[in-house]
Amino acid sequence: MSVELILVIVGIVFLALLVAETPIAFCLAGAGALGIVLLKSVGVADGAMGTVPFIATSKYGLTVIPMYVLLGMLALHGKLATRLYAVASRLLGWLPGGLGIATVGACAGFAAVSGSSIATAATIGKLATAEMRRYGYPPALAGGVVAAAGSLGVLIPPSILIVMYSILAEVSIGNMLVAGIVPGIVLAGAYAVYVLIRAKNLNLGAGTTLAAELAIAGGLSTTTTRTAAATAQSTASTRAMNAAPGSAHTGGGTAVATLERDDDPAAPENPTSFQMVRAVVWIVLIFTAILSGLFTGVFTVIESAAVGALLALVMMVVESGKSGPRVVLRRLKDSALESTSVIAMAFGMVIGAMILTRFLVMARVPNRLSEWITSLDVAPAIIVIAILLSLIPLGMFLESLSILVIVVPLVAPVVHDLGFDPIWFGILFVMMVELGLITPPVGMNVFVTSTTSRIPIEKVFRGAMPFFLVSLVVVALLFVFPEIVTWLPDLLPD
Repeated sequence: MSVELILVIVGIVFLALLVAETPIAFCLAGAGALGIVLLKSVGVADGAMGTVPFIATSKYGLTVIPMYVLLGMLALHGKLATRLYAVASRLLGWLPGGLGIATVGACAGFAAVSGSSIATAATIGKLATAEMRRYGYPPALAGGVVAAAGSLGVLIPPSILIVMYSILAEVSIGNMLVAGIVPGIVLAGAYAVYVLIRAKNLNLGAGTTLAAELAIAGGLSTTTTRTAAATAQSTASTRAMNAAPGSAHTGGGTAVATLERDDDPAAPENPTSFQMVRAVVWIVLIFTAILSGLFTGVFTVIESAAVGALLALVMMVVESGKSGPRVVLRRLKDSALESTSVIAMAFGMVIGAMILTRFLVMARVPNRLSEWITSLDVAPAIIVIAILLSLIPLGMFLESLSILVIVVPLVAPVVHDLGFDPIWFGILFVMMVELGLITPPVGMNVFVTSTTSRIPIEKVFRGAMPFFLVSLVVVALLFVFPEIVTWLPDLLPD
C-alpha cells in the first residue's frame, strides 16, 4: 500500500472520529496507531502505544503546564477577576465607552495571571455585560467586547497555548512567553481603541460610578448566577470533551456551578478600596515573579511558574481568610480538582499528538511537505501568509489546542526551512489560533459569554466580528514589523 493511500485512509478515519464526537486525544491516538499499523505492522504500533505515553509526558519542560493551570485556578477562586473589573471601572469609567474599555483592561489584567480565556470571559463577563447594557451598550457590542477581550488569555503570559506551541515546535518556552507580552498589549490597546470609536459613534457617554456598578452587580439573583454558571459549565464541558475537546488551555474556568454563591468565583461582591488595591498588588507580584526569573536568570521558566503558583496560593488563602477555614479549604479543593481535570486533558492531547506525529515522521510527511513547499516558485512570505490564513477555517471547527497539536508538527519545520524566526511565527500562529475562540461555530468564548450574560449567541457572534477584523489588522502589523515581537525576547540573557 502506498504512503499516499495510507495518509488518505488515516485522514478519513480521523475526520470520522471527529464527526462521531470522539475526544480529540483519542482521535489523534487512534488515527496515528492505525497509520503505523498500515505503514509498518501491528507490532510496531503496539510498541509505539506502549512507549509514547511515557516519552511524551516525561519531558521536564511539561512541568510548567500544571504550574500555570494551578496558578490560574487559584487566581480565579481568589476573586481577582471581579476585583480587577472594579478597579478598571473606577480608573477608566469616565471615558466614552469607559465600561467597555474597562472590560478590556480587566480581561487583559486577569489574563496576565490566569491564562484562562473561558474563566476570564465567564467571570468578568457576568458583571461587565449587565453593566454595559444598563448604560446603553447594544447587546451585541457588550457581548462582543467580553468574548474578544477574554481571548487575550491565550496570548498574554502565562499562556498554556504558548507553552504547548513551544514544546511542539521545540523552541524556547521562556522566549515565547516573553514574546507574547508586547503583542498582547498591542492587541488589548487596539480593542480599546475600537470600543472608544464605537462608543462615540453610538453617543455612549462615560461609564457609571463604582458604587452604582456594584449595586447593579450585587442585584443579580443567586438563582440567576447559579443557572448561568451551570449552563456555561454544561456548554463548555460538552463541547470541550466531545466535538472540540482541545480546550485544555481554557477549560475548567467555569466549573463552579455546584458552589454556593459565596464560593462562586464569578459571584458579585462589594470590594473595598483596600481589597481592590490588594488585587492590583497581587497581580503585579505574580506577573513580576514569573517574568523576573526569565529576565534575570535567577529562576528557570519552570521555577518561575512554581513561584507564581505559590504566590497565587498565598493570595487565595489570604483573600479568603475572613470567610473561614471551611471556605478556604473548599476553594483549595475546587482549585485542585479543576486543575487536575484541565491538566489531564492537556496531557492526553500531548500523548495523542505524539502518536500521530510518530506516524507522520515514519511516513516522512514533514520532510516531504518541507521539500515540496521550499521547491515552489513562490515568495516565502506568501507561503507563511497562506499557512496563517489556513488557521481561520480550522478555527471554525476545531478548538485552539486541537489545532496546535495537529498543525504545528507539520508547519514548524517548513517555516524553519524558509528562514523565518520561529519565535515570531509562533506568536502569529497563536494569535491566529486565538481567533477561533470568537469565530462560529466553535467559538468557546462566545458560547460562554452568551450563556452567562443571556445575550443571544447570534448577537454575541455579530458583536465579536469587528474584533476579529481588528485582530487581523494587528497580525498584519506584526507580520510587517516583526521587531515588535522579537525585541523583548532579544533582551533575555543567553
